[in-house]
Amino acid sequence: MEIKFGQDLFLQDGSTGYADRPYRYQLSGEIGDAESFHDVNLTGRTCTRSDGEWIIEGRFAACEIYLRQIFRFAGSQIEEIIELTNQSARQVSLTDIKMGFAAAIDSRPDWRLCAIPFRIQLDGSRHDYTTQELMDGAFSNAVYTDKTRPEPELTEQGVLRSEAWAWGSQDRGIVIIKYNPVDIEYSVAFPAEADAGGEHQLCFGGAGFCLYGEPSAARTLPPGGSYKFGVTVYQPYCGGIAGAYEVYRHFLDQKGHIFPEDYNPPVNWNELYDIGWHHSNREDLARYYTREAILGEAEKARDCGCEMLYLDPGWEITEGTTLWDEERLGSPASLARELKEKYQLDLAFRTILRTYTDHWPQEYLVLHQPGTLPASVAFGSQAMWEPCANHKEFWRIKADRIINIARQGIKFIMIDEMDWRGPCCEPAHGHEIPTQAIDHVRAIYELSEEIRRQCPEVVTEVHDSVWPWHTCCYVPMYFRQGFGGKGAYDENWGFEFMWNCIEDLRSGKALSLYYYNLGCSIPLYLHITMAADNDACLFFWWAASTIRHLGIGGKTSNKTIEPEEGLPAYDKEKRFTAYQAQMRIYQQYKPYFSRGCFQGIAENIHLHTLPQTPGGVINVFNLEDQVQTLRFFIPSEKLGCGEALPVTGAEAAWQADGVNLTVELPPMSPGLVMINPR
Repeated sequence: MEIKFGQDLFLQDGSTGYADRPYRYQLSGEIGDAESFHDVNLTGRTCTRSDGEWIIEGRFAACEIYLRQIFRFAGSQIEEIIELTNQSARQVSLTDIKMGFAAAIDSRPDWRLCAIPFRIQLDGSRHDYTTQELMDGAFSNAVYTDKTRPEPELTEQGVLRSEAWAWGSQDRGIVIIKYNPVDIEYSVAFPAEADAGGEHQLCFGGAGFCLYGEPSAARTLPPGGSYKFGVTVYQPYCGGIAGAYEVYRHFLDQKGHIFPEDYNPPVNWNELYDIGWHHSNREDLARYYTREAILGEAEKARDCGCEMLYLDPGWEITEGTTLWDEERLGSPASLARELKEKYQLDLAFRTILRTYTDHWPQEYLVLHQPGTLPASVAFGSQAMWEPCANHKEFWRIKADRIINIARQGIKFIMIDEMDWRGPCCEPAHGHEIPTQAIDHVRAIYELSEEIRRQCPEVVTEVHDSVWPWHTCCYVPMYFRQGFGGKGAYDENWGFEFMWNCIEDLRSGKALSLYYYNLGCSIPLYLHITMAADNDACLFFWWAASTIRHLGIGGKTSNKTIEPEEGLPAYDKEKRFTAYQAQMRIYQQYKPYFSRGCFQGIAENIHLHTLPQTPGGVINVFNLEDQVQTLRFFIPSEKLGCGEALPVTGAEAAWQADGVNLTVELPPMSPGLVMINPR
């Protein structure tokens, strides 16, 4: 792959031109307090070559911003780095940045632009666009909104965002990756308006704003101030979308966003599904959430083959305080000891930022409007109080409370319900006024980092710390992730497919888990309830295939956690017995699911392989309401073998380069195919 330099920049690979129109440079904003500008000309541009790099320099005359752009070449990969510096004597506020390669798309009817790693977003929306859809404006980002919080305006009108994009034909193209471990930044792409000649263009790579104006540090440049954007990586792919996803996953793996070689997460049992969610109701907690009830859940966990008991809401004096209720439950240490001795289970818990009682001193709370007093927020039928994560004294107290419990035998902590609910404007807190989303994000990841620093045996999972996790995420999946001190936390959340999972499959939302695994090795953690599954344990195996750290529960189910419309009736003992049987199979092949390589044959056919182990395990799914016969081919190279291997769970016909498999599945059912089982 190469860049053609001259009067303009073009991107191509051999005879294939991925960007065949002039590179776009565009800045808009204000100089000082009121003088607006819109500049599309990079003046005085120079281009020099040095040690495998091309360096472009120039100036936006209207705002006196200097641009330095570096292209680095490493084999077939090209890296782009952009830095802006304000050379004027006045502050420059940028409201729009659009810089990137440009391609004419009218003559590319078979090309597509596909998001990575979320071709299917968490809300089920598809982000895989034909050039005709791009020209018609038939595209959009998945977003989250909540009118109970003051939200900044989105800055992505006409702009698409993703961690990476695949741009090319059905078989081959380039992957466009944006990687920024310091700030929240995405790879943006935007279809340009037809020019005077009627030509439509797609611009990609480079740099641009999205979300609430991310990366926010680039929005304001004081005199002499500068901002360096995250690197953009351009790399060819072949083998269709699956090949593009593999390129991105390998990129993240090389950056350390992966699991350890000996990764072996316990299967959690979540007591929430049967004990219920009683929030901060002291009477209900005293009645239902007792040590005896927890030990009853531990018995179910042991009988179902689980290895850890996870405590969801209920263990605190009141929810969100991070104060263990010893009066009801005894000490964490004594519970951890009893669980290990009697049930061979480790102990885990969930911690949240907000509280549902007026617990914290008022000076710790978020102040959204200057000149007012902090107040509770309506959250459904409850009142909610929002501490400011950037208040250093509060942050320290919160961290100490979590760590005090964690030191008493805890092995896993979920960091939940810490999503940013708008800027804080309280100067007494000692932070910038107003806070930005990135300030909150850093505070939450620093909290996880502090937990791991003081309790290195604890594994942490951190939910998205800006947007709740059922429509889309705000923070890139890789941001600050890394095991063993390489990052601030270990695992991502499995996107809330924990309540009505069969419906999530029917609607297509849970397909996002498939694409996540194609493009990302960072482990997901998710617990599911067998009460919302079916007797074939369809979602159990969907989760087992796409969730590296699995949790289950829900033998009897509690109405407090079921959807308003309820769940279909089921035979509780029959379902539990079915889960016990499936868990025995899962545990037998657990290394394939927890630390194997996930390879997508199709959305409903998932291959798992292990290094230096010929063969693999294949999850197959019938997501239809009638019997289906699945016929598919697995190449030998994916199985690491050069000869025929034993197959169970399917009819097999080997040939020189692989195996043809045939599986018949009942309606809404999973299947498991083992090649060279052991």
